[in-house]
Amino acid sequence: MKYPREVIGEALGTFVLVLFGCGSVAASVLFEAHQGLMQVALSCGIGVTLAIYLTRHLSCAHINPAVSLAMVVGGRMSVRKLPVYLIAQFAGAILAALTLYVLLAPSITAYENAHGIIRGTTESV
Repeated sequence: MKYPREVIGEALGTFVLVLFGCGSVAASVLFEAHQGLMQVALSCGIGVTLAIYLTRHLSCAHINPAVSLAMVVGGRMSVRKLPVYLIAQFAGAILAALTLYVLLAPSITAYENAHGIIRGTTESV
């Protein structure tokens, strides 16, 4: 692997970002765990903060493809590193989404049943 620290940093950082960000929204919707938008925003903010502190020494904590692209355009990162960063970020995000789905699948199914939502129909979008 050409840039192992960067791959680990970006995958881990994006994993934490998506886990906290999407997890806070899922908790709010599925369990009515939050009383307002402020709590969801704070949970996401904590996730971003943790992701940055966790990975800043590995990969400069871009944790977002738009940030990585902006760094290349601004000349602050080599264009050769961009595919590595993007693949790591997408991998981290997909792993976090799969983790949330595995953890929350029964609750998602119960929510869909309680609200008459059928996956794949136009009403489910």
